Amino acid sequence: MSQHHPIIVIGGGAAGIIAAWKAASHGARVLLLERNNKLGIKLLISGGGKCNITHAGPMEEVRAAFVPHEARFLKPSFYKFSNDDIVRMMEDAGVTTYIRPNGRVFPVSGNADDVVNALAGYLKKAGVEVRVKARASEVLRREDSVRGLRIGNETMDSEHIIIATGGSSYPKTGTTGDGFEWARALGHTIVPVRPALAPIGVEPKLLSDWRGVALRGGCLMVFADGRKLTEWRDDILFSHEGITGPAALEVSRVAAEAMQSHDVELRFDFFPQKNFNQVDDELNRLVLSKRDRMISSLLESWLPNRLVPAVLQSVGVDAAKRGHVLTREERRKIVQLLKDWKLGNVSAINIERGEVTAGGVALDEVDPKSMRSRKVKGLYLCGEVLDIAGPVGGYNLQAAFSTGFVAGETAATDWLASQSD
Repeated sequence: MSQHHPIIVIGGGAAGIIAAWKAASHGARVLLLERNNKLGIKLLISGGGKCNITHAGPMEEVRAAFVPHEARFLKPSFYKFSNDDIVRMMEDAGVTTYIRPNGRVFPVSGNADDVVNALAGYLKKAGVEVRVKARASEVLRREDSVRGLRIGNETMDSEHIIIATGGSSYPKTGTTGDGFEWARALGHTIVPVRPALAPIGVEPKLLSDWRGVALRGGCLMVFADGRKLTEWRDDILFSHEGITGPAALEVSRVAAEAMQSHDVELRFDFFPQKNFNQVDDELNRLVLSKRDRMISSLLESWLPNRLVPAVLQSVGVDAAKRGHVLTREERRKIVQLLKDWKLGNVSAINIERGEVTAGGVALDEVDPKSMRSRKVKGLYLCGEVLDIAGPVGGYNLQAAFSTGFVAGETAATDWLASQSD
């Protein structure tokens, strides 16, 4: 026997929760399906388990962090549901937040569970029916409209379905790309899915002794065919996968796209705020002030100890050489490396380890003011299933919250209109 539901939301992450809550707040009866055994699994691991809820500042600045066509698409939803709105929801639910100097908004408790529990509370108050361990297998269509979905052998009828299943990063959290396949089967174009905000593998492999070493405040650069494609000033971290940390995550999307047709190289500038001559002058003064110290010892005041031997070896300078015998040519070779360290060629970018994926449902096939599908009546798409991928720092969660809000509001409006026909 099939069951009828006015509105079904598939996916209990950031976009799906807000969509379900908003639709139910308008008086619609809403069923929220989540394939995992609890809601908000990806929210729970965001921000290192602390949940970077959103990014502070004017919404125009938040929007400008996305690439231009994504920023244009997000404009209506960002103004309907802003970062102030989600923070207010948290505060009203008893989750106090604070803003870090870099603009990232976190709960004061540092516990992502508090955020998920607050959102679950809103669902309960709005009367949303939540089913966990409920994995949809197919979205059904009748001519130009949706008509329901299947969960195993069960069929659920509905003329209003919101797909909020996320992308395909971190598949253990349930984001395995199902939404892409359903949207494609319903007639949507799927922009090729590729990594974004993901760790970067390099070749030759980095020394295993470097694992866990962090480089603070430098600039990671991406080159292809000798041309700089992008750069990002922030920390990087060496891991068993290669290079991760904020700067690596930020440049990974550009690197992944360039890899499709070019050899891609990563370089690092330890002192991006200073030019070559400034660094050279400082190193020269350091050497002159401590002439009897080994050059390796001097550099340990600038670099992590574990890097120094390899750095000096790569430029042909004996680590045991004393400052007073270091030649000008050797010093300048060291400075050149500090300003343009060639880390290696990009070997792989693991989409499954990315915080988000680029690609997804083509934005020109979704109405940005309503999140309605332009292909199928009664279908709404929101969150990471769309071809949207912003930088690290709460931007992507805000995009999920905002597009989910609009999708839920529109679905409820459409359902209410159908009741009066």
